[in-house]
Amino acid sequence: MEDSIGNYIRRYLRNNGISNTEAGDSIGLSESAFEKVLMKDDIHINRLLKLSSYLDKNLLEYYYEKDPLVRFKKNEVADLLQKIEFLENSLQQQAKAIIDKDKIIEFQDKLISELEGKLNS
Repeated sequence: MEDSIGNYIRRYLRNNGISNTEAGDSIGLSESAFEKVLMKDDIHINRLLKLSSYLDKNLLEYYYEKDPLVRFKKNEVADLLQKIEFLENSLQQQAKAIIDKDKIIEFQDKLISELEGKLNS
């Protein structure tokens, strides 16, 4: 049987020494009402957000490996990797352009020095 969001939260609370009373208080529920919430397969998003804020933990991560979010996440990661590759290529091109311009400046400085030497002689 698949683990529910309620069991996921319950396990997190126990592992971190947080009672149902404390967690329930943080979202405006009694201990018994909070326990009933944990028994459900789905928990309202506003409760998850409040509890996440109280625990300083992203409880929505529970859903990250569930369809369709896992597909969305893979697509986002692929898109971000493509953007990173584009930016890395752009940086390499800019670095090469800077090196080329530095060489031109160096050559121009030598040419100016030679011309000044000829003018002064």
